Amino acid sequence: MTSRKRVAVIGGGITGLAAAYELTLQARQSNTRIEIELFEQAPDPGGKIITKKDDPYLVEGGPDCFIVEKPWAIQLVKELGLENELLNTSSGASGTFVFDNNALHRLPEGVMMMVPTKPLPFLASKLISWPGKIRMACDIFIPKRKETGDETLASFVRRRLGQEALDKMAEPLIGGIHAGNPENMSLLSTFPRFLEMEQDGGSLIVGMLKRQKKMVEMMKKRPATTGPKRTFFISLNEGLGRLVDELATVIGHEKIHCNRKVSQLKPTSDGGWLIEDENRASTMADALIITTETYAAAGMLKNELPRLADLLNEIPYVSSATISMAFPRQAIPHPLDAYGFIVPKIANRRIMAVTWSSIKWAHRAPQGMVLLRAFVGGAQRQELAACDDQAMLNLVKEELSSIMGITTAPEKSWIYRWPQGMPQYIMGHLDRLDAIEAITKQQKGLYLAGAGYRGIGIPDCINQGRQAAVKAWEELVGRVKGKV
Repeated sequence: MTSRKRVAVIGGGITGLAAAYELTLQARQSNTRIEIELFEQAPDPGGKIITKKDDPYLVEGGPDCFIVEKPWAIQLVKELGLENELLNTSSGASGTFVFDNNALHRLPEGVMMMVPTKPLPFLASKLISWPGKIRMACDIFIPKRKETGDETLASFVRRRLGQEALDKMAEPLIGGIHAGNPENMSLLSTFPRFLEMEQDGGSLIVGMLKRQKKMVEMMKKRPATTGPKRTFFISLNEGLGRLVDELATVIGHEKIHCNRKVSQLKPTSDGGWLIEDENRASTMADALIITTETYAAAGMLKNELPRLADLLNEIPYVSSATISMAFPRQAIPHPLDAYGFIVPKIANRRIMAVTWSSIKWAHRAPQGMVLLRAFVGGAQRQELAACDDQAMLNLVKEELSSIMGITTAPEKSWIYRWPQGMPQYIMGHLDRLDAIEAITKQQKGLYLAGAGYRGIGIPDCINQGRQAAVKAWEELVGRVKGKV
């Protein structure tokens, strides 16, 4: 590389931070001089990861954890030296409840996502009716689908497990992850493993049991590890904002430009990019990694790459909000012997779920107090996410009173809104991605990554950001140093 190169990262959420971190790492390891600039329109980096320390409470405005099954987040945590700060879910409770027929029913032990793997707890549960249980058991005898290709989550679950399983388990459990509508969710884009299990086992239940057996065998073959055993969901002692802070420190705060909203991106004749912000300040870059919502990327690119912008705008988003509330423990009649509850659409309530945050995680509330977090909006009721603060608090209090018997007002509350914040992987998503990638491959120095593309969770976003950084590095420097 004959002269110093510059890479601009647009968007300071976890994807953009991971991309800038990877570029920083590559430059240090190869002792190569490269300028990295990250542009974020908000006052602080982190995107939807917001940890509010309101002593003595610790509140997460967005995600509160990540899964260990996908390795990219925990790998990053270890690289940053934060492994000793990892926090397992509390051992004092377990599982979750489903609200149905005006009561909270514990999700049966052994239900994996939506698939029952332990007969006795499933048969003893009152969540699913006997006709519904018989229909779910019929999955073992229903032949696998001969047609190849995608189908909706709703179509798949009805075909394999029946309508009641869709209404009471798949929709709130699986659809809730994406805040989506199972009737238009692309199964191949969201949970391709379900189709794989059907093809592998001939049925979903058999496929899940075979997958569990393989995982147990894999764990036995792995070398023994030291340190505590990790739970499926994991966080950090001081909240996920700790991860954002450490990434910003490694990248360098001087390279992160907050309150800078990019308005337009223009390719230049020499293969670079001109970046203009809303105040008409401009910056040049040799490579560009865009990690914003796809509609925001479309707005930046529409004048120069209108077809790409049209495709990016075809990926829909929905709005949601989180409402955290602090109550005295004595004001809550429920035993709180789980991590929270989910609410199916058929229950016709105004909340999607409630996490009992201080029951699920340590260090979230003081002794004698309980921190609860409700989720409002999503594809099914996103208009509720636009309610004003008082209306939002009132509706959540009314729902908690009806479902959990909490009749006192919370001592404190915190509201975080995410307008058009959750991408929806609807049918045709993979075809759209193919068309998007065909255009970006022809455009030198342009890379797209983030929740709108191939995975909404923190591990997926970290992986996408780092992969985009490696590709940008490979183009600028000529080879990739190390592995992502």
